[in-house]
Order: sequence, then C-alpha cells, then structure tokens
Amino acid sequence: MKVSEMEWANVDVLDEYLLHVIAAFPRKRKPAFLYAIVTGKRTGQAVQDSHLFDVTRFFGCVPMMRQRYFDARLGQLRDAGWIALDEDGVSLLGVPESGFAERFADLDGFSFQSRTAPFFERLLLAVQVFSNWKHERKRYLPIVRDEETQFVVKQWLGHLLQERTRNEARTAFYRELAMWLQDAKADLYVPRFSGGDYIGKTGLQVADELDMEPWAYYFEWLDGLHKLLAQLERFPMLQKLLPDATRELTTSAQETLHLLRQGLDTERVMAIRRLKWSTIQDHLVEIAATVPDFSVGAWIDEAAVDGVAQGTWQSLKEIKEAFGELDYFQIRLALIVKRSGAKCN
Repeated sequence: MKVSEMEWANVDVLDEYLLHVIAAFPRKRKPAFLYAIVTGKRTGQAVQDSHLFDVTRFFGCVPMMRQRYFDARLGQLRDAGWIALDEDGVSLLGVPESGFAERFADLDGFSFQSRTAPFFERLLLAVQVFSNWKHERKRYLPIVRDEETQFVVKQWLGHLLQERTRNEARTAFYRELAMWLQDAKADLYVPRFSGGDYIGKTGLQVADELDMEPWAYYFEWLDGLHKLLAQLERFPMLQKLLPDATRELTTSAQETLHLLRQGLDTERVMAIRRLKWSTIQDHLVEIAATVPDFSVGAWIDEAAVDGVAQGTWQSLKEIKEAFGELDYFQIRLALIVKRSGAKCN
C-alpha cells in the first residue's frame, strides 16, 4: 500500500522497522514474539521462525528496547491505523512501501546484535589511546569507562606492541580506519571519536548536528557497522576488536557448547546439566545458527538440508509433510544450516 506524505509524516524509522518485521510474518504474531524478534531474545521459536521467514537480517536490531517502550510503540501504530491489536496478536491494516529493507541493506542483526555495541566501544577507546600516544598525553580519562572494554583493549594493544613500535601500530591502525571510512558514511562515526583535548560526541549529539531524526541516525549507524563487521577480514587489526560469535548465544546455550567442545556427547551433556532433550535441541539449533563452522552432521545430512532449502515454506508442518523421514529437530536444523555456515560433516 502506497501512503501519502501526510500519512507517513508521523512514522519514524523505528516505526518503519517494526512495521517491516510485522509484515515479514504471514500470520498474526503475539506482541511477546515480536518483542523477542526485535530485541534479539533467542528463544527456540524466535530463532526458528526468523530463519523460516528470512527475518534474520532484522533480528535483534534494537536490543536495548524496553518492553514498556515497545508496547507503547505498538499502541501508537494501532492508534494511527497501521496495525490491529487483539487477543490473537498483531496484524497489519496495510503494508507501507517504505523501502526500509533496501535503505538498510547491510543490516545483519542475527550475526552481530550483541557484538556491535561492544565492538564500537572498543574502537572508540582504541582511537583515543592512539591519539593520545601521538599527542604524548599520559594522563587522561578513558572515554569508555566499562572495565571489560578497557581490559580487552589493553590486551589488544599489548599483542600489537609485541610485533611493532607504537608509531608503527598507530600508523597501521589509522590506515585501516581510513580504508573503512573511505567507503562508509564517515560523518556518522568520526565525531564520536576522542583524542587530545577533543571529547567525542554522543550519538544524539551527532544526529542533531546532522539534522537527523535520532532513530534514522541509529539505523544508519548500525547499518554501516554491520557492513564493516561483515568484511572484517580486510581489516586484521579491527577484526581483533570484535567479540567472539559465542557472545550472541544465551548463557545456557554457551554452557552446552562448552561441554560439547570438551568432547562430551549430548546424552552426557543432558545428564550433567539436568536438562531435557528438547532443551538441548533448542541449544543445538541456536548454536548452529550462531557459531560459524559448527558441525550438525551427527543429526542431519547435506542432502536433507539441500532438499529443505529448495522449498518455500509457511510452517514446519508443511516441511514435515514433504519430508516425512525428518523429525522436527532435523527440520529446524535444516532451516538454519544454509544461512549460518554450519557444517554437515
């Protein structure tokens, strides 16, 4: 449905995002499910359906959003006539052609939702350190006060200085930074950096300077960072600032993965953790969707994955009817393997 400028005037980029996510699912969904999708809560249903309906790029793009604020936003969209809310869930009353997906073509929330902010904080601190090295300033307040961030950057710098001098490290770092910013929207990021007597601005301050609506700035900022994170192999120094993919896992799935990496089979993991097989299945699906090169060959083969990947499905039941030899756990694995990079061997 095309909308007039007047109708669209009160819809900001966050509303566009929410409407896009709602439109991605073919039937009504409960607000709790939609909240899990947009904030990146890796429930079994959210992980499964985000892959089934190709919503992974938009998964978890606003992890900081509180439930109360989300509910208020849905209420505003209802009052504006964009959606209907009832006991069965949320439904669209029209599908706006906002171009959200095309405008933010590099979003990859499922891959980077929990790693983007820590990466950027580490980057901010690294820029400040290198700048103060140049200005020979030894005493200054770190722009990022988080102790984990400070520890990681300190370790990162220590490894760099084992191989090169301070000047060599600073030159190589700024070369990578310049390479990235040459192809990025630099005005979104450069004002955030600190060094010498300059204190970087907040995101809201930069948005105001650029005359951008805050949520428009946020999604532009996020889209650009996801584009960078997807090609970090080109930037070996920056790459080492990215948290490991396991950070995306729920705490419980991390514990299961830790035991699996010790060589324990799933029965032993179930016994140690006192969990049901269905819970371990949820963990395995989450791990396969999140951790590169995780092998699912013990549960499904490549032929089954290829078969499921060739179809367009509206539900797991449809897949089950087409592939009766597969159980629902195998079907869930098949849905995520092609996109995630998990292996069948």
